[in-house]
Amino acid sequence: MQNLLFHDATVVTMDANRSILEHTSVAVREGRIYEVGPATELRARYADAKTIDCSRKALLPGLVDLHGYLGGSLLRSIGQNLGGGARRNMLEDLLTTATDEEWWAVDAQLNALERLKFGTTCMFSMMGGNGTRTDDVVFAQTAARELERVGLRTRIGVGPARPPWPREFTYWRGSGKSTRAVSFEEVIDNCDRLLSNKEKSRGGIVDYGVALSRIGNRNEHDPVWSPEREQWVHRQAEAARHLKEKHRVTFWTHMYGNSIEYAHDEKLGLVGPDCVFSHCTGISERAIGIMRETGTHAAHHPRAARIYTYPGRAPVPELIDAGVNVALGSDSPSTHNCDLFLDMKAAIDQQRIHFKNADVLPAGKALEMATIDGYRSLGLDKELGSVEVGKQADLITVDLSLPHLYPRDMLIYRLVYNATGADVTDVCVAGRLAVEARKVLTIDESETLERAQAVYERFIERAGLQEMRKNPERFWGVSRSSNGSTT
Repeated sequence: MQNLLFHDATVVTMDANRSILEHTSVAVREGRIYEVGPATELRARYADAKTIDCSRKALLPGLVDLHGYLGGSLLRSIGQNLGGGARRNMLEDLLTTATDEEWWAVDAQLNALERLKFGTTCMFSMMGGNGTRTDDVVFAQTAARELERVGLRTRIGVGPARPPWPREFTYWRGSGKSTRAVSFEEVIDNCDRLLSNKEKSRGGIVDYGVALSRIGNRNEHDPVWSPEREQWVHRQAEAARHLKEKHRVTFWTHMYGNSIEYAHDEKLGLVGPDCVFSHCTGISERAIGIMRETGTHAAHHPRAARIYTYPGRAPVPELIDAGVNVALGSDSPSTHNCDLFLDMKAAIDQQRIHFKNADVLPAGKALEMATIDGYRSLGLDKELGSVEVGKQADLITVDLSLPHLYPRDMLIYRLVYNATGADVTDVCVAGRLAVEARKVLTIDESETLERAQAVYERFIERAGLQEMRKNPERFWGVSRSSNGSTT
């Protein structure tokens, strides 16, 4: 592995003291941070290393996205035109009927390219919207292979799709297709196989966790609840808990409304320090207390479509004040981009607008949420999340020589309030330089984009979505895209 020297940077360490070091170099050897020290001294000491000039750059740990959607990048924008329940279910319905292995390979490449170029080096992502393609291990294995190749550290959440079961899945081979009913037991066996391979892949940057779309109890905040689906709550929870405990992995799920209290009261075994609850909108003070007492983590997604389609605010300041670890995620790439810099700013704006208080959620806390707190959620903070000797080298640089980042002062404010992912110049994951001067080094970006377009066109034809590519009738010169609706 190539030795690297990030030379003469302003280093935002995110260490315990939140130190910021001027004119500092960071040496990387064998995938880890080997030395952090004065630029002049390290330049001479590591003359044989590949040197990245950081004299007008900030260097900081890579960002963490706690809510990705493998399978969603290729649905960008068309997801907006599906509308209402169709948009919500597109990751479930369309991905089960109109995708093949190539879709999952190219989508994983796009997921990785977008995030790396925006400064995200670690992602947690479900397979589809909710374990959509765990009917066959090949889909997750294909995605994992490509994520590893491009260089995005990823934990893929596998679990059963939404009930009821059995469910029908479509398989494409060339121009032909076949359909097969898949049982709940088969899907859980597939998840077990994927999680069993976690140990075999040790040393790589892609592994697996357990994920559910939702608990599934009666809940005014749950748009897909039904009595039929609720009958599966305990069975799917038992299966998820067994997988989590057997393989000692992270559990992740959407949580909102009364679902946290329900999971606790029903003793589902899905709360605790190895659990991440996503969204947390409309939750009660008691739910916050449960998360505090059990050490459960929260993932906040301030640009998710849910914030304007369903009631309830994520009580981020209240969670933080209670001692709950809160991190950030981008949510579905089908409706917006996955720039965590924008999510930091959106998280701040959302809470300040609610409280009418400019002191809520300081910029420093927002940066913690995007870095060290995200790694803590995944149990990786001992290895990642700060620029310290011995930690794995997941590092990014931000170009500070830009008009919107001048004058050069109050660096954390500049990074959180003014920077975007487009200002990221270099990205290193596990000591491997994946992006240099905005150029991706691990894969041919142009070739990937051309392939993605071809796969997308084929999908649109298979799914019969040609009309969805057109602007809706109410699009220009109106305040609403459809009568009686603001979405």
